[in-house]
Amino acid sequence: MHEIVTQHQAKKVAKLGFCYICEKPFTDMHPSTDDHVPAKKIFRLCDRSWPLILPAHKECNSEYSMTDEQAKGLIALLQPESTKKPPLKTKIIGIAKRGEKPSAILLQGLNLGTVIARVLRGCHAALYGDFLPEETPNRTLMPLPEFDPETHDVAESTFLPQHEILCKLLKDNRKIGNVDRIHAYNGEFRFEVVWATFDDNRRNFAAFGIDIYNWHRLGDRVLGRPQGCVGTYRIEGDVIPEGASTATRMELPFKYDELLNPFEE
Repeated sequence: MHEIVTQHQAKKVAKLGFCYICEKPFTDMHPSTDDHVPAKKIFRLCDRSWPLILPAHKECNSEYSMTDEQAKGLIALLQPESTKKPPLKTKIIGIAKRGEKPSAILLQGLNLGTVIARVLRGCHAALYGDFLPEETPNRTLMPLPEFDPETHDVAESTFLPQHEILCKLLKDNRKIGNVDRIHAYNGEFRFEVVWATFDDNRRNFAAFGIDIYNWHRLGDRVLGRPQGCVGTYRIEGDVIPEGASTATRMELPFKYDELLNPFEE
């Protein structure tokens, strides 16, 4: 089991010897800079102690400036003091309805997938001390529903059976203390992962969940039910990192109410 749940543990991973974004080492010409994962601007001042900080090249870090601003705007929608403005450089393209009532504003230009991919790569490097390439096979199910741009209705791809299966896998293994995890930013950021094997008993994969300020509530506003962020990824050779938590093969009797929320207590 790997975990980063204290500031002391977090300080150790801040000394990784490679850039978690490009894997290249640091030199006098390309020194390291402190990169907050997720970006600290997402979090309220009162929640910025303590953060998860990883070393990265300044030029690598700067590539995510725009998506960091968008993530800040998205998360602000969950804050009671928020002005409710759409995230930076997004465009309102319509209004989604649930039944006959408007339920959400549709946005164009929100690169939430990029935000999540960066967090995933950073957390993998922090937990396992290993680089996760950008092209790593993965699939992420978002904390926001996807919409058909023509009909403005919820897309069929939003309702995937994998979402419920992955959520239960994470919750079951959390119940028995069997997940690798990072809890930071005053507990308002959570990343948890457990490793499992596909039905062919040959390929291994990680099931992960990411939570920022209980953002499953964004889906609740649109769909009438919570929808968290979960996904899978595989590393080269389909191996499992040394010492990583592996999913139990036992059928556990736990029942849940929020089937698409991986962090349901």
